[in-house]
Amino acid sequence: MRAIPEDLNLDSLVGQTLNQICVGAYDLQFRFEELLICCEGSVSVGEIEGKSEIFTNKGWKDSSPLMRLAGQKIVGWKKESSHLLSIHLGNGSKIYFESEDSPWENFVINLGESVW
Repeated sequence: MRAIPEDLNLDSLVGQTLNQICVGAYDLQFRFEELLICCEGSVSVGEIEGKSEIFTNKGWKDSSPLMRLAGQKIVGWKKESSHLLSIHLGNGSKIYFESEDSPWENFVINLGESVW
């Protein structure tokens, strides 16, 4: 995976709702109205009832905290660092997508017509 592009702009996604969270054997998918983020690497969810949870494909743990995010709207996003992206939700939670320098994709953002 490479670093997050400098020109990535997700402003048009603010206001979209997190409709579905899919937990698969090898990936975790966050489905918004016009956005799909597929993750095979580390995903952190911060501030779910005051706690942080980390999910990786090296053995998904209890996914019930993720279900508290369903139905929430995107209120913002931020490129935290060269390899860390956060999506901010209406209930105060944040989803962090972290990439690492490796030949594998840690997460993929599908914006309908374009994929990063």
